[in-house]
Amino acid sequence: METDLHYVEHIEKLKKIGIALSAEKDIDEFFKLVLDEAISYTNADAGSLYRLSTDGKYLDFILVCTRSKNIILGRADTIKWPSVPLYDDRGNKILKNFVSYVVHNRKTVCIKDVYNQDVFDNSGTKKYDAANVYRSKSMVGVPLLNHENDILGVIQLINALDNKGEIVYFNNQHITMLESLASQAAIALTNKELIKGLENLLNQFVKSIANAIDRKSKYTGGHISRVAYLTNKLAHEIDRDSRIFPEVKFSDDEIQEISIAGWMHDVGKITTPEHIMDKATKLEKITDRVDLIELRIKLLKKVIELDKLCTDDSQESQHKAYQDKIDQLSEYFAFIKKINRGNEYLSIEQQQKIDEIASFYYHSNGNEYFLLTEEEKRNLAIKKGTLLPEEREKMKEHAIITHEMLSQLTFPKKFKNVPLYASSHHEKLNGKGYPLHLTAAELPLQARIVAIADIFESLTAADRPYKEGKSLDETLELLATWAKVGELDNRILDILIDSGLYLNYGKKFLQPKQLSKIDLEKIKSIYHV
Repeated sequence: METDLHYVEHIEKLKKIGIALSAEKDIDEFFKLVLDEAISYTNADAGSLYRLSTDGKYLDFILVCTRSKNIILGRADTIKWPSVPLYDDRGNKILKNFVSYVVHNRKTVCIKDVYNQDVFDNSGTKKYDAANVYRSKSMVGVPLLNHENDILGVIQLINALDNKGEIVYFNNQHITMLESLASQAAIALTNKELIKGLENLLNQFVKSIANAIDRKSKYTGGHISRVAYLTNKLAHEIDRDSRIFPEVKFSDDEIQEISIAGWMHDVGKITTPEHIMDKATKLEKITDRVDLIELRIKLLKKVIELDKLCTDDSQESQHKAYQDKIDQLSEYFAFIKKINRGNEYLSIEQQQKIDEIASFYYHSNGNEYFLLTEEEKRNLAIKKGTLLPEEREKMKEHAIITHEMLSQLTFPKKFKNVPLYASSHHEKLNGKGYPLHLTAAELPLQARIVAIADIFESLTAADRPYKEGKSLDETLELLATWAKVGELDNRILDILIDSGLYLNYGKKFLQPKQLSKIDLEKIKSIYHV
């Protein structure tokens, strides 16, 4: 009856290990189940589980247990249990250590008495026994092998005991069970490393694509990596701040999901034409057409000067008229150069000035000269920035394309929200953003984090040719204003300010002149009313 109960108990443990094989996320907890069952089934006094080091040169202690010494099954202390070398300084295999012998032979090794054998050098075992008043006798080592017969680790057991507590050897039934457990442990470790490898590949791929998009533009290189950096930092600060976000506790997977969204937020720009992404001035196309206008003006000045030379010296008023024309052209070009940069909002007077320049023409010897084409006039008349309405719409398409591209990818379940978080960085809580005009109820916290990171980076970026990077003071004031009118989450803005993250970011990425002194109380009073 006792034997039957013993087997039932082991069957239950094996069932538990089988369930844990697919359900347990902590590999060390799974290994504890395996080693515990190995010790229990064989009634061994001691056991260890080793794992092959990343470089393949050592076996690292993962778990240890010695029942007679009250060493409870648990994580190995690396100071007391240093890694076991597998190769000497010349790269030769070390076979004198029992577990290294098991590794290099890739098969189960069973010894009845460690002190009376010629398989390996037992001096190290004897030294340990003497120091710890112990007697190692029977020993078994089972390699953990993956499907390609590569070593992943070793299970080692010492001193199998009979019902009277006497040391016996490990029998064939023990070995069969141990090899089954080792196989399960190897599967678990292989799965974990496979999943980890796939996640590393995903992260590397994500960053590779993001860096390629950053490099696509000669002006915005580094934008994505800076947004990803700030997104990640904001998520960690929100996770830590129980005062502002008491209900939020991101898991490691959720933090990684937010981070991936930060890296992928501009992936849709892969379809955005470069001449739109890099349109540094209003007149830029393949080249900046301001140079063409300058050439026209220089030519026209020469024509007027020739006409001036052909007039009678006595016609002083005519001479003055020609000179006024030349001076007027210089004034026109200075104005065109200024507004071509697009870094200020066009006033009504400036718009009228553009109309005046566009209507200018000059007759000479049957030829008519003009300064602007209709298309050039339309570009110069852009009220803010450098993009025409249709170019701006084309630029805005990147957000919906980001969603379309990412939605076609089969992300792991834990990263299923990446498409939404990444593509919502231009949405606003009041529903006036794009591309889907989502409202506050439809915008999760993670998407709001990416949005603020993107705006903060864009405002402060000093590498845009059409604008100077704003100071931290100006940037926070703008963010505060948008939070006040319900476009941005004011709680995230509080985190950005209270944590000092805005300043840490500034010191890391911005120019010294942008690190202006900030009245934080004044900034917060804008949106906390």
